[in-house]
Amino acid sequence: MSNSVYAEILKPINTCGLTGIERVIKSERLGDYRITLLCDNFKQYRVTCKDVESKQIVSSILFCNSRIIRFKFTVPTHRNKQLTRQLLGYAQVITRKTFYHSDNLTLAGKASNAL
Repeated sequence: MSNSVYAEILKPINTCGLTGIERVIKSERLGDYRITLLCDNFKQYRVTCKDVESKQIVSSILFCNSRIIRFKFTVPTHRNKQLTRQLLGYAQVITRKTFYHSDNLTLAGKASNAL
């Protein structure tokens, strides 16, 4: 997967080239992070995790309109904190919808799901 795709999903609202016009569903601070759930005009959801101290988005998941994970990424300095698992759970709780893992996984994704 191209690093440019991962860089795209870490962008702020309405600057991600993989989504349409986004609106905030919910945004709240949880510990050292700000979690923001977004939905675009194509019914794609994106959930982002911003480090409050550095003000940088450090983890994000983009779902296709069938609520299957299309892309997910966490910057290397914030890995092994299970941020994407928490983002997936957050999206499901807030929307009261089920989101699904993709069957198309990278090697890192396969290793992560084995945990």
